[in-house]
Amino acid sequence: MRVGIVTKWFASGQAVVSRYVRSALEELGHETFILAREGTGPRSGIENRVPDPVWDQPGVTETGESDVPLETYREWVSANSIDVVMTDNLYQFRELAALRADGVKTVGRFVWEHFSEEHVAGAHEALDVVYSLHRGEQERYAEMGIESPYVVWGCHPELIAVEPARRDDGLVRLLVPGSFMGRRKPLDEMLEAFMQTKDERLRLIIKGQTSRKEGKLAKAADADSRIEILIEDQPTDQHLSFVAGCDVCLSPTRWEGLGLPLYEAIAFGQPAITNDNAPMNEAVIESVNGFLVGASVEGTARSGITSWSPDPGELAVAIDRIADDGVRSELAAGARELREGDRAWARTVEGYGELLSSVT
Repeated sequence: MRVGIVTKWFASGQAVVSRYVRSALEELGHETFILAREGTGPRSGIENRVPDPVWDQPGVTETGESDVPLETYREWVSANSIDVVMTDNLYQFRELAALRADGVKTVGRFVWEHFSEEHVAGAHEALDVVYSLHRGEQERYAEMGIESPYVVWGCHPELIAVEPARRDDGLVRLLVPGSFMGRRKPLDEMLEAFMQTKDERLRLIIKGQTSRKEGKLAKAADADSRIEILIEDQPTDQHLSFVAGCDVCLSPTRWEGLGLPLYEAIAFGQPAITNDNAPMNEAVIESVNGFLVGASVEGTARSGITSWSPDPGELAVAIDRIADDGVRSELAAGARELREGDRAWARTVEGYGELLSSVT
């Protein structure tokens, strides 16, 4: 089949998922085409992005727009003889419904922090299938009357092939994947927890792509010399090598659409700490590949799902536990077992094959 994927196409979670989905579809023998749209977040519209060869792929049509006109969709579908259009968190229901009426099959997913009851009717009209990448969103869709097939998200071969930039200096580096430093990152709780620890081998590395909250982070680094701030938008190979070279993924969060850093940690054989809430506790299994900590209700995300505040005391205890070399080694082995088993990429490829078969 000829499959079109509508997505952002620059360093962002959505684009990474779409790039990996593309490789899964091509592994299944499908021809794929990308319609690259702009986002609406803090990095949308940036012209001078860091050059990165992973995005330099054939079959990519750039639109330069976040709301793509129906005429553009139709021209793209026609020019590439597309049979199925796949989308990620795209709310242009009128345009998708028109493509569906034209005879194109439409398959989409959403991040649950955005998708709410108000979107159900539009999604029903626009999409043949709304699928899920974690059980939490699948259960939520069921409550909304949407039957959503589940596709296992696994560890892409690109991640398993990463050469980690390790340093043999005896330090224990906890990597906080700060990304765009948005509201879902509980930086206050993480900083409070880390400052409760006393092990001088520990280092807290907060790595982000934008300078948001840089002032707060600089103050924390001044207060504790073990805290390091790295704000740099790196090419994918450099970024992944640095991340893989750290010892622990410290990624508690208020919510997650999927939680890509936790899957990266599994691929790297890297222990992780996060809070015991969906979907984070689907990727991190207590005492298998990491530790789960309690969290209290902080509020809600835009869609009404719960926003969590991880417990700083429990976080501090988990950090102290994972500083032990033996404990960390056991958890790393657990991550590698998950990588080869429940989170094997072959399961993801199989899931997408079944998903496409259901609409054709």
